[in-house]
Amino acid sequence: MLDKGPKREYPCEHIVPLAGNEYLLGRLTLNFAHDGLSVEIDIIQKESRKIFRNVARLYKIEDHDEALYLGVQKLSEFLNGQNPN
Repeated sequence: MLDKGPKREYPCEHIVPLAGNEYLLGRLTLNFAHDGLSVEIDIIQKESRKIFRNVARLYKIEDHDEALYLGVQKLSEFLNGQNPN
């Protein structure tokens, strides 16, 4: 059973700063559904907050913290794939 944690309200948004980019941000949007949490992972424009790139969507996640961790991990994988060093 999904534990929504200490009175969390969904949907909720978490902004992730992107190192080395002053114009874009990462955004994780968590939403509660009947089968768990879903996470939409986007790169957005800093000023307008419009979606610059949709990265991924993850479904059926059991825990809020796990959803955030997986979202940041997927964003990082995407960004590392765009800038191979």
